[in-house]
Amino acid sequence: MNFIDALVSAAMGALPAVIAPLVIMIPYIAAEQLWPAVRRPRAREYGFNIVLAFLAIYLTLPAGVAAGMLAESVRGTLPWRPLAFSFSSIGQVPYAGGVLEIAAMIFVPLFVRDAWFYWSHRIEHRVPMLWEFHKLHHSDPNMNCTTWARDHVLQNVWRSFFPIFTLGLISDLHAVEAGQAAIWSGLFLMLLSMLYHSAIRLRLPWFDRVVVTPQVHRIHHSRDPAHYNCNFADALPLFDIVFGTYRKPGRDEFAETGLGESDPPPRNIWRAVVDPAVRGFRHLV
Repeated sequence: MNFIDALVSAAMGALPAVIAPLVIMIPYIAAEQLWPAVRRPRAREYGFNIVLAFLAIYLTLPAGVAAGMLAESVRGTLPWRPLAFSFSSIGQVPYAGGVLEIAAMIFVPLFVRDAWFYWSHRIEHRVPMLWEFHKLHHSDPNMNCTTWARDHVLQNVWRSFFPIFTLGLISDLHAVEAGQAAIWSGLFLMLLSMLYHSAIRLRLPWFDRVVVTPQVHRIHHSRDPAHYNCNFADALPLFDIVFGTYRKPGRDEFAETGLGESDPPPRNIWRAVVDPAVRGFRHLV
């Protein structure tokens, strides 16, 4: 399959990933309007983030396709054999095999992805060029369930190309199983990410060290300098705990989000896409 055919196929395959969030976020939006953490998000705030998400998904696809094809072409020339892995072998466990297979499809890719994400996220906060792209995500002054997808396309390229390429060099997972695992783990992460980005006044203190919760991630988005550079993990606080960047929220700690008045959010979609790219590439010259 050539690059164009693969890109078209990937674009068609991504349609469920575009449609599903629109349905899944409905109960989150309802909860945000009933029990807001700070203030109720407005329709314009939701719409702005959704449009950005569509742009980022489809503008990032070429990088993901290129990464997968490049890894496949390079893999045959490497001095090691790819790791053959099958989720179906887990499904053969008596009685609980089916449940364990789905759980593995969720949490194995999630753990591998989160290990990469944790460090790529920390780097984004340290490297000026990458921070210009990532800053769009943090610029939301009223973080809500649509903020999970408020990403710049160049940030998505950075986050997607290298993990796809490196995993493709060391593993030889069957394409069907890879697709199934992507669906299950992606669905779980989507649900979780919408939850912890939501503007719901929700406390889950017993869960704060197990998965990322709304209060835990709200600290990461806080405009208070005392909260900077903590809680980087995307799903599993384990990585923050191990590497010393975890901060547990107080019982009634629901911080104001955004970058503050000195760094206001972009006024329109054009500015949201173009300005970070211009500022980012200025760091190269």
